[in-house]
Amino acid sequence: MKKIVLIFIFIFFSCKQDESLSLGSLFQDHMILQQDEFVAIWGYTKPRGQVFLKTDWGEEKLINADESGEWNTKIKTLKADLKPHELVVQNSSKKIIIKDIFFGEVWFASGQSNMGWQMGNKITEVEGAIDEIPLADYNEIRYFRATGNDSYTPNKNVKGSWKVCSPETVSEFSAVAYFFAKELFNNLQVPIGIIHGTWRMGHPAEAYAMPELLEKVKGFEKINERIKISLDPNTPYNMWLSNHNYVELNQLINDDNNTTFLSDENKKFVEKKYNDSNWEILSLKEINKKFSIENEFDGVVWLRQTFDYQKNQVVDLEFEIGEVNEFFDIFINGKFVNRRKGYGKFESRFLIPDNILNQGINTIAIRIADMYGDGGLLEDEDRGIYYNNKKIYSFFDTWKVKFSSWKTNNRLYNLEEGLDEIVFPSKLRMPREGSKPTMLYNSLISPISPYTLKGFIWYQGENNVTRYENYRSTFLSVIKTFRKKWENEKLPFYYVQIAPHEYANRRNQTSGEFAANLREQQRLTLSEENVGMAVTMDIGDSLDIHPKIKKPVGKRLALWALAKDYGYKNLTHSGPLFKEVNFQKGKAIVSFDHIGSGLHVTNKKLKYFEIAGKDKIFQTANAQIKGDKVIVWSKKVPIPLYVRYGWKNFLTPNFFNKEGLPASSFNSINHLNDE
Repeated sequence: MKKIVLIFIFIFFSCKQDESLSLGSLFQDHMILQQDEFVAIWGYTKPRGQVFLKTDWGEEKLINADESGEWNTKIKTLKADLKPHELVVQNSSKKIIIKDIFFGEVWFASGQSNMGWQMGNKITEVEGAIDEIPLADYNEIRYFRATGNDSYTPNKNVKGSWKVCSPETVSEFSAVAYFFAKELFNNLQVPIGIIHGTWRMGHPAEAYAMPELLEKVKGFEKINERIKISLDPNTPYNMWLSNHNYVELNQLINDDNNTTFLSDENKKFVEKKYNDSNWEILSLKEINKKFSIENEFDGVVWLRQTFDYQKNQVVDLEFEIGEVNEFFDIFINGKFVNRRKGYGKFESRFLIPDNILNQGINTIAIRIADMYGDGGLLEDEDRGIYYNNKKIYSFFDTWKVKFSSWKTNNRLYNLEEGLDEIVFPSKLRMPREGSKPTMLYNSLISPISPYTLKGFIWYQGENNVTRYENYRSTFLSVIKTFRKKWENEKLPFYYVQIAPHEYANRRNQTSGEFAANLREQQRLTLSEENVGMAVTMDIGDSLDIHPKIKKPVGKRLALWALAKDYGYKNLTHSGPLFKEVNFQKGKAIVSFDHIGSGLHVTNKKLKYFEIAGKDKIFQTANAQIKGDKVIVWSKKVPIPLYVRYGWKNFLTPNFFNKEGLPASSFNSINHLNDE
């Protein structure tokens, strides 16, 4: 009888008038649904409308939408059968057919740039990618890269599409997530789906947390008040925004040679005969001071200079931009010369197209776009025009200057009168930027979270190193956010301990072992239920915060999943992790979990162990493996009370288990405090 009713409804839907119908963002061709599970399906139609859902594996549902038009249901999937399936959703006039669906294991990958680092990245090439990409022909591995819009409130949709893994598509995949998926597939022989929710670069952990959990963390107690102020349309700042035109940041940064002008007036700034008589005249030092952090200005400035070039050579010339931290576009006599197209490394010297430079009077126009922090065109003696690698012309230090756009609210707002017209926001207002607290929760986590999955993998922490004291509590708010949104407090959460890197040199800071302290916060998080940590002590890079070695990272995350979620009970899935220490006769006797088939040193002498007495001043110590323990001692500390290992921002350790997995750094002081 039920089947007859559904058939009648199906025919009835085919005859009714037009109405809207859509599905949640992730329901597309090539998707992977979590196998052998009741999975969530949702979408939108007219208010209180009806939707009919049917699958080729026998599921049929008639679903009623609520007063806003939202509808949702759950359907039972099959065990992975390596066969493509179809799902049909239909209302009175529209039918949506989703094809090539696999059942398998679905994981959500998130974090910051090291998780986002793509297989085909050209800035820091992934080690082994050249050989791996041509072989990456895995129809059973599917990847969805989600992006969204910055928002103070939860979004309902993300942008993206499911990609079938192939040599043509894998360059777009997160390298860590790809190697994780490949390791799972090779062992389980079932389809693997990766939903990747890392957006842009440089995001701190708190961007992924929901407000009600983040407000319990020290330093974020006023997060809800800040959001309320940010949303209030009647603040002077928000009223200023509403009265100014803007463009989105991504309109300015693109990968071609086409400059996007922010207004029609801006287009005239490059012209040789443009009247810039009312522009300010400033030195580079004065310009850069405007961009200083103290002055809170980021945005766009145009520089113009007229110069008399009397050299006979007007072809085969090169322009040296010199030191500049920001995006730039360069024009000579109204003609395009070159531009910086993206973040990362760029060539500072480039050819000037022939017949642009004239013998006599010329005009150069440079647009500088400062996105954060200090900025501007820095003073540099190398800047100028070159022929045969020899500098033949230098520019004056003073320039005609026009500040044309202010970067705020994650957009570029046009300035008619320059900096004086800016209305700065309240200190409590939270910028509408993905790097700010709760922003990625709103733009990515909330709209993705109903999608049924197996668990999470995470690679983040670098952006929190100088605020390591509260990282554990912040990180826990993220873990709890994910589990709460997916309505399962026990979903596995496996994360990467950040790799060694010389943060002090990179940030021009001279004190504090930032990375060691943050790694410790991550290690202490292991006390939580159903979490695991992939240790990367052996793959760090002193100069590059993005280590090129990604394959072991993905594989080590997969080891945790295989051991904890897929029945590989005897699999050694971690390097040695500090368990406890006992002190006897002036020596520290250190025990470890996850020793595998034994502790191992890659050369004769263990490095980076230290001990301390009651003064807590650590001294370099001798260390020796004795069975399943490490014995640590130093003549400088006759009565040791504390022991630590690997307590440096950057190091090249030699302490592993015999399975080749590195030991985590640790400090027994923190362990005792944690207990």
